[in-house]
Amino acid sequence: MRKIGIIGLGHVGRLLAHDLVTTDKVDQLVLIDQDDDLAVGLKADLENAQTALMTSTAITIQDYAALKDADVLITAFGDSQLLKEHQMAELTRNGQAVEEIAPRVKQSGFSGIVLNISDPNEAITAYLQQQLALPPKQVVGIGTTIDTMRMRQAVAKAAQLSSQNVSGFVYGQHNGEKVFAWSTVTVNGQDLEKSINGHHLDQNKLRINADLDNWYTLNGLGYNASAVVAWTIQIISAILGSGELSVPLAIYQPQYEGYVSFPTLINRNGQGNPLLLNLYPVEEAAVKTAANAIQQQIAILQQGGEEND
Repeated sequence: MRKIGIIGLGHVGRLLAHDLVTTDKVDQLVLIDQDDDLAVGLKADLENAQTALMTSTAITIQDYAALKDADVLITAFGDSQLLKEHQMAELTRNGQAVEEIAPRVKQSGFSGIVLNISDPNEAITAYLQQQLALPPKQVVGIGTTIDTMRMRQAVAKAAQLSSQNVSGFVYGQHNGEKVFAWSTVTVNGQDLEKSINGHHLDQNKLRINADLDNWYTLNGLGYNASAVVAWTIQIISAILGSGELSVPLAIYQPQYEGYVSFPTLINRNGQGNPLLLNLYPVEEAAVKTAANAIQQQIAILQQGGEEND
């Protein structure tokens, strides 16, 4: 039985619940939010939708105890409107949310895989791992996955090819010290220094175009949802399946002494082996800068937690 919990039923949490149910990706779904009426309404809406489906998902709401035997727990709390004020505006609020939910998740006996999609992703993922006291490989964040896919799409558009022809990763920190690791990027196996499909690609323009997609989404919708949900489902499928998926997740990396977005394999056991690609020295230095920035954010969260004790 595939059992998934979602804590936080904002735009992303609701869309994720909808897609999991309507695409038959889950057998049992546990939905939790600070707003009881929202949880009740979403359950009713999803159950109504199932009248048009050939599958059935059992839905439980507002019950932390039901998380005990869940395979995956998605943390999706936050207020994306705050991102219009500052990239790290959600730090304090989401840190407080971690402090509120962690004791109840621990009490439930949950021992599965946590996938955090709340921001700032790397810092909140690290704080969740600390508060839940689960092994680091079982607590990961979506990290720079969406940033990576935007980068690949920008490269593909410039080269007038499909994004399926592009590989490579963005490291570091989502919505912060992002590191576009051009040393890892290839198009049909060729690096960007060469003419690609008759085009000479400008890395600065590629980065600007990748970042513009994020701006357009936040400016027009006020939140990012579709891409986050689509890739969250891909990651969940890897965890529930028998294969592995390579994505740049927020993971604990000993070489940086903390969490940072880094390409890794994800599988049934959570984080698998990281992909140790050769970076340019300037890229390696930038990843260290990002890791230090994340550590500073974690220190802010820890200080706030101590003050609230």
